[in-house]
Amino acid sequence: MSRSELVSPQHIERKALIYIRQSTPHQVLSNQESLRLQYALQQRALELGWRAEDIEIIDADLGLTATSAAHLSKGNSRSSNCIPSEHV
Repeated sequence: MSRSELVSPQHIERKALIYIRQSTPHQVLSNQESLRLQYALQQRALELGWRAEDIEIIDADLGLTATSAAHLSKGNSRSSNCIPSEHV
């Protein structure tokens, strides 16, 4: 396990949210390395000490533009609602 002095036990007690984002379907197809690195953040969270069941990947907005707030309702709302609750 590769811990960091920046991650405290109080952090590990909370959920880790990983919000995966590419703005357009074209970006999803053409930026595969970026997408791979974003999903690899789950492994990094494990290395830092989070348990697998405490890591949530939110990718519902993948490939959707921000021009319509309705498009971002699933993923963006999920992450926005979790933050004030202090569970993440």
